[in-house]
Amino acid sequence: MNAAIEHLPLAVPEPGCLTQVAERLYWLRMPLPYALDHINLWLAEDDDGWTLIDCGIKNDVVLDIWGQIFSNTFAKKPLRRIVCTHCHPDHMGLAGWLAAEWGAEFVTTRGEWGMGRLLSLESAYDGDLYQRHFQENGCSLEFATGGARQFSNIYNLYAPVPSSFTCLRAGSVIHMGGVDWRVIVGLGHAFEQACLYSEALNILIAGDQVLPRITPAILLQSHQPTGNPLHDFLDSNQQFRALSADAAVLPSHHQPFTGLHARLDDYDHHHQERLAKTLDICTAPMTAFEVSGQLFTRELDAHQAFFAIGETLAHLRYLELEGKLVRTLEGGIARYARIS
Repeated sequence: MNAAIEHLPLAVPEPGCLTQVAERLYWLRMPLPYALDHINLWLAEDDDGWTLIDCGIKNDVVLDIWGQIFSNTFAKKPLRRIVCTHCHPDHMGLAGWLAAEWGAEFVTTRGEWGMGRLLSLESAYDGDLYQRHFQENGCSLEFATGGARQFSNIYNLYAPVPSSFTCLRAGSVIHMGGVDWRVIVGLGHAFEQACLYSEALNILIAGDQVLPRITPAILLQSHQPTGNPLHDFLDSNQQFRALSADAAVLPSHHQPFTGLHARLDDYDHHHQERLAKTLDICTAPMTAFEVSGQLFTRELDAHQAFFAIGETLAHLRYLELEGKLVRTLEGGIARYARIS
């Protein structure tokens, strides 16, 4: 962690419990069944009820914890509104269930609602697309089949995302917890991630866009193979440099912190180093799978290995569009080579 980053002096909340972050703003945490084993959620208290920011995934453990919160916190004031920063299942997985249970308004950006709605529906999946994507990028049939199976089962982590929503846009203002929050849209990790900044509190609810210990997963994915998510991520992050350097950042993973500008610097340096290493690897035509093996040298579980391919492709695509790599497709296999 960058030495300029400091954790806020807050106790990590126990399951089902709240830690106060500021007046009328609270932190709660839900478990995840991965190496990254938790997600941070936020509750803003208004006179007539609560606004929840992000939801957790759909599984029995998380549902039980929500049952505790229903009985204690929401028994006094109901859940009135759900704001989702983005569509990934740890953020939006239970939005539909919570909205139905409480008749709560569902709020997110158009891009995140649309993709979240698709991800939550089994019928939207195209397993062949995932398998072709992995095989085209040099993965074995076994690896590609496993990747297709894993991604095709993501809908199980969602309750169906609501079929209607209230739309947030860049610059939108949402009033919660007694103060206004301005929407800053972050790109790259998600499609149209809504980060929320309160000038009155000098607090940024950052979603996965700015994290204190890890870099967000920036993946080139099968459904948008001509995108440039790494460029989108680095470019959209420049907006946050206009915020106060001492803003408190509430991230979706690990602990709240200060040091926003230092963390943005970390991301710039990290990805420039990865781009330089990727370019050095591609002295001869290489598949994304081959490059990934040299970029990610520690042992990865299956979940992490699939993400590593996506991250590698994001760096390869960035360099291709910069005119530093050339991509060729022969026999259905894509390879990348440095342009001398």
